Amino acid sequence: DVPQPIRVQPSTFAAMSKKVLAFDPAELELRDEPENRQFVARVGDLRARVEYERNGDRIFLTLLDIPKALEPLAITDALLEKVLTHIEEKRWKLIPTHSVIKAYMRARPAWQRLLLKGVQLR
Repeated sequence: DVPQPIRVQPSTFAAMSKKVLAFDPAELELRDEPENRQFVARVGDLRARVEYERNGDRIFLTLLDIPKALEPLAITDALLEKVLTHIEEKRWKLIPTHSVIKAYMRARPAWQRLLLKGVQLR
């Protein structure tokens, strides 16, 4: 018995693509879920998230999780902009530990003002 490949009907794929392509970064809503230590943004039925640890006024961004279906949409930039804006509004000191988040901040020096004094983006 040879396993059969999974087949997706073209109409199903087209419907999924249309739903995802309707993404508007300006309308992305960020939700803080402190009980799960994560920020979450939904696009259609998919969830992009940033996990964190908090210690007083310090926040460690430890994981960035973007579903593969959302990667072509540049949701990473929109999500991180929302997260960093939230951190700034709360006046928390930032310590990013995830490599993609560090790279994002290296490419955008203006956000480095949020870093805890002495933290380097290597």
